[in-house]
Amino acid sequence: MEAIRQDGTSYPIVPRLKSIESLNIVDRQILLAETFLPPGKYREFRIRIPKARLIRGSETVDLAVPPDGFSLGVDLEMSAGETTPLFMSWNVEESIERQVFFRPAFAFIGRTKEPRGVLAYVTNEDSNSVTIIDRSIDRVIDVIEVGVRPKGIVVSPDSSRAFIVNSGSHSLTILDLRDQKILHTANLEIGANPSDVAIHPEGRTLYIANTALNSVSVVDSASFQTIDLIPVGQRPASLALDPGGTTLLVANSGDNTVSVIDTRRNRISTTVPVEFQPVWVAVDSSGTRALVAHLRSLRLVMISLSSLQVERKVNVGIAAAAVPDGNSPRVFIALPTQNRLSYFDLNIDGEIGSVTVGREPSSLALDRDRGKVYVVDRGSDSITVVERDTRRKRTEIPTGKRPYDIAIVR
Repeated sequence: MEAIRQDGTSYPIVPRLKSIESLNIVDRQILLAETFLPPGKYREFRIRIPKARLIRGSETVDLAVPPDGFSLGVDLEMSAGETTPLFMSWNVEESIERQVFFRPAFAFIGRTKEPRGVLAYVTNEDSNSVTIIDRSIDRVIDVIEVGVRPKGIVVSPDSSRAFIVNSGSHSLTILDLRDQKILHTANLEIGANPSDVAIHPEGRTLYIANTALNSVSVVDSASFQTIDLIPVGQRPASLALDPGGTTLLVANSGDNTVSVIDTRRNRISTTVPVEFQPVWVAVDSSGTRALVAHLRSLRLVMISLSSLQVERKVNVGIAAAAVPDGNSPRVFIALPTQNRLSYFDLNIDGEIGSVTVGREPSSLALDRDRGKVYVVDRGSDSITVVERDTRRKRTEIPTGKRPYDIAIVR
């Protein structure tokens, strides 16, 4: 596939053969490429489809396609100074003509502006980008290029900005959510390899996990200057703040501990031993306990925030993430080796439901307003959307390569 600009210049969009199965894109968009088109007006797309095959039950029919491909007229303009992603939707039924011929029932769209209060942002580590999803329709509306290997992301309490840590470029990207544009990129500690970021409920302070330096940076969210540097355990991977912002928990994947930081003094209060390779820590909405998930242990560890000691350990399976379902004793758990989202009741220490998601689920976000759970499928380059109450899979949303984290704007 190639795009033809108004001046006649052609640009390849899909330079190599790409196989698309219609069953896998029902209600889905297709992000055509990781590259972005140069600015200008585009009048034509040329597509060559070597083979189109119709499969119904046990019957397979090769549909006739013109060897020279198709020429599709379009009216698109890519703006200068900003990247504009390109998406394709496909009306599969209209592509089949008299059960013999294939015709291109495709539509193309670029950036779509939507109210920021219904958006979700997904960092794509191997694409150096952030995918923006409209949660009201569960469709991608934009893709923004950020730093190298973006990982953790957090949204400010007033929903005006998103902060993204880039592990490959050791930097912090500040995204203006009103205009969906990068406001600033700030350098972090040299060689920090940051993996996660949290923000104080008052919005003035950021906390950044420096995985390679075994520390947490305390950063002013307005000036982006480092206020303090707190030594923690080995290879900090995940951060979580209590609702009041007085306690910061740091899951240290390298030494199987959780560092507890008093944010009023920016000093460690205590260190709590947990299970093998903790990679996720979350605090429930009541602020009474923290949940710690592990990649080399079957047990989910619960830490009391009043005693700062392990309260319980529950067998849930190898878990990459765990999100409490409000104030209930139930928890959504991402099981990366099983490709499942588990719904677990801590009162009975048992799973009460689950749903198959994409490969290697690694992060979760609960959309309480719309009754959905968003599952980051790191191995499938997608987001699985699950209904919160019925635990049924609603749809799958394509992202960039190796999605890492997700943040919801409310």
